[in-house]
Amino acid sequence: MQSLTGRLPLKYRSAVRFMLVGALGTGVQYGIFYLLLGFFQSKWPEIEILTKVAFTAGFVLEMFLNYFLTSFYTFRIRPNWKNAGGFLFICFLFGRGINYGIQILLLTILIWLHMSEELAGIVAIVLAGILNYFVLLPFYKEKKRKVD
Repeated sequence: MQSLTGRLPLKYRSAVRFMLVGALGTGVQYGIFYLLLGFFQSKWPEIEILTKVAFTAGFVLEMFLNYFLTSFYTFRIRPNWKNAGGFLFICFLFGRGINYGIQILLLTILIWLHMSEELAGIVAIVLAGILNYFVLLPFYKEKKRKVD
């Protein structure tokens, strides 16, 4: 039985797997954001910064999940300290950090434009998430430790 991407030409497989991982990550990030936002709004509706706290918590947890899924599924390598450092530190500073900044900026602008916080969250995530594949690709070019 072939995998979902096994029928695709080789050059497209990692991109399609990346999109699948990204879709799952988007769901996780938004789910955490949505749950925390509901909790914060029910407990402390007057504290506006908690929207960004909920968004940030979803982003951070999704980033760790994304590292493991990107390693195992997208690029078929075993996670290790070298690529974990590249992904979680360097990639955060240069790629994911920029992505996070774009997400927070979009979230803020969309809320300022009177979009609901729930809808603004998913719009910000999706628009900024498109950039990740091209930022992460250089960190996964080495495939010495393939996953079986």
